[in-house]
Amino acid sequence: MLKFFILLISSLLFFNACSIKNPLSKKSKITYIDCPKTLILAPGSKISNDQITMTLNKNYSMNCYLPEPESSKVVFEYNYTIETTLNNPSTEIEKVVFIVFVTNKTEDLKVHEETFNKDIQLDISKDEMPESYNQITNFSDKIILDQKLYENGVKTFLAIN
Repeated sequence: MLKFFILLISSLLFFNACSIKNPLSKKSKITYIDCPKTLILAPGSKISNDQITMTLNKNYSMNCYLPEPESSKVVFEYNYTIETTLNNPSTEIEKVVFIVFVTNKTEDLKVHEETFNKDIQLDISKDEMPESYNQITNFSDKIILDQKLYENGVKTFLAIN
């Protein structure tokens, strides 16, 4: 019996020392790639009326990656901020649409467009209302493109509506 335990312990140590990869491992290996040139469209950077102004902050970040090394899809992940300036008190939800346009490298053909509906909750009463109320809201969205399209060269444009 003692020989069995010694054999069992030594074989466990041997298998751990050999660094055998687990075939059942589900770890994802993300491969980061260069992000295409991205611009905020000037007419689509701000929404304004008498009561509210919403601005897409130019300090956004973008991550581009292949979810798997052999993947045929490319993921563009956007982290962005919408600044809201309120002139009148409101407890409403303001709706805004974040739009991503993808064009070919020469910008003469739109190859992809995706929209994301966002709700911005404004909670300020008339009692608390300063002369102008500012709120910053952070969002994160992603689009998925074919790798062939990405390899041909693309540019992305951001806007809110």
